Amino acid sequence: MGASRFLAAAVTLSLLAGGCAGDGDQLSRRQPTSTTAPAATSTTVPAPPTSAPPATVPVPAQVVLAPDGLGMVSFGDDGETVLAALAGVLGPPVDDQPLGSCPSGEADRLVQFAELAVLLGGGRFVAWDVGPASGTLPPLATAEGIGVGSSVAELRAAYGERLRLDPDDPFGPVFEITTPPPGRLAGTLTGTGPADTVASLSGGTASCG
Repeated sequence: MGASRFLAAAVTLSLLAGGCAGDGDQLSRRQPTSTTAPAATSTTVPAPPTSAPPATVPVPAQVVLAPDGLGMVSFGDDGETVLAALAGVLGPPVDDQPLGSCPSGEADRLVQFAELAVLLGGGRFVAWDVGPASGTLPPLATAEGIGVGSSVAELRAAYGERLRLDPDDPFGPVFEITTPPPGRLAGTLTGTGPADTVASLSGGTASCG
């Protein structure tokens, strides 16, 4: 598995780039027994400070890291339609730039939604890449539950014989999952031992011409 088999996206990203409650009983009031009894006084006990629960970002079940797209959108779909659909569940992109270093390649535009990079070519969705979590997006994963930070042992359990490891790639240890063409799912690793982890994930094919 050579360097040419991995996304330009992965290289581009590496270069470019989270009281006290009462018992419910009312207190009874006593009538004064004498006109000389001191007037009743009341004390207002301030309510204990409350804090809102931490905001949680719902995991966008529609967004799945897949060999043929991102679940809710597929490779080959119109780029603007893809970006609008993703913005609807992930929020607006944080960056949108032409890939000037790939003037004749399949990918000519990179749009980033935090750690998720979407690559377009000729106005079409051609590839995606996910890097380390930013804390902005909810966890993104494949249908098998694999995402950045998953271990090599988890990769093996999820994909079995479909998993191919290459510790000697020029970009460092990498992996690829055998999928029916034209789909593609691959990524980089911190190493190839069982406890090593996924450093990035990519799907699709985008080359620099």
